Amino acid sequence: MSSENIKQAALGLFASHGYDGTSLSQIAEQVGMKKQSIYSHFKGKDELFLEIVDDTYQIEITREREYLNDHFQESLQDCLRKSLRGYVDRYQFDNRLKFWLRVSFFPPAHLYEQLNQYIYNYIDTVDSFYLERFQQALKEGEMAISPETASLAFSSLSDSIAVELVFGGEERTERKLAAAWEVFWKGISR
Repeated sequence: MSSENIKQAALGLFASHGYDGTSLSQIAEQVGMKKQSIYSHFKGKDELFLEIVDDTYQIEITREREYLNDHFQESLQDCLRKSLRGYVDRYQFDNRLKFWLRVSFFPPAHLYEQLNQYIYNYIDTVDSFYLERFQQALKEGEMAISPETASLAFSSLSDSIAVELVFGGEERTERKLAAAWEVFWKGISR
């Protein structure tokens, strides 16, 4: 059994049950090995968890960068709306995104400082990607406010959608997204 198989099993369990709700015994059972065998790959639950956090951070940053590279030339409205829509749609089936949001909202207390570094680095990096798109939109006359303000507002909109995904469910998320998008778009567009 490889470290990757263990991490994949742990990812699903951590996404569903969180750090405190997942034991090494559950992970071992999911993979089909004895709990003691996990220690030949990881020093313990913290190391396994933090490796998954690091992997997820890298994957999510890459996803955002690739999304913007692929959609940068679309209209600002299409680019942003598809980004939010993709986020909502992906949450339904993607354990990686569920894990990332759970870590963001429910970090294990003893790992709080380490996890906050990842979360804030992620937010700042993604905000910088979108800031470039907003700067381009201002140059092209697609919006009427400063790129910095638009980027922060979009980040706030994304955060609020994440909260609804985790706490409110699909129906509430859809209602909030529709309303928030309308106000957001009217506020930034010409």
